[in-house]
Amino acid sequence: MATRRMFSIQKIAVSSKLSIWKFFLICSLAFLAFCSVASAQTKSLLPGVEVFGGYSHLSFSSKGLGFANWTEMNGWNVAITLPHIYKDFGITADASGGYAPAVEQFVYMIGPQYKWEFSRFRFVAHGLYGRAQTRLLQPGSTFTGPSDRQRALAFGGELDIPISDRISIRAVQADYLVTKAFGGDRNNVRISTGLIFRFGKH
Repeated sequence: MATRRMFSIQKIAVSSKLSIWKFFLICSLAFLAFCSVASAQTKSLLPGVEVFGGYSHLSFSSKGLGFANWTEMNGWNVAITLPHIYKDFGITADASGGYAPAVEQFVYMIGPQYKWEFSRFRFVAHGLYGRAQTRLLQPGSTFTGPSDRQRALAFGGELDIPISDRISIRAVQADYLVTKAFGGDRNNVRISTGLIFRFGKH
């Protein structure tokens, strides 16, 4: 019964795929633009911008989908942040992808953040809202296989450690990630780590 209900949701995800790649294209173009301006020694004219990229591990709640209650996914996480919109308040756009043999999930969100600095450490808290596309995999399936694109919410934070004026290590980013897929809420946990590159005036 659960399997029949699972595969009754047959959304054609071509438009979803285009939306995801549009998001990444915009982020990539923004990143290249900021790099070009920075290399032209006009950094003082730019607002502070941070670009993050790294590894992500997602513990996905897959109960009721016909396999284990929890599915562990490996993947990536990227973000572009304007950290000084008003004092220590900023805004960040975040995207991630998680992959496992039975399921994949792509998430793209945006929302506010607030940072605290203590000594050489920086702590950040954020709340994000966006969309998540969850795709169930079958032998021989394609991106247009059984998939669902619904809302996503994330609440979490980061610990960043600067190693130079322009580069920091994101020691850990932890998010409680709530996504809706195939008729139910998925309460997931996402852990990320990687590098942050800073451009413009900080």
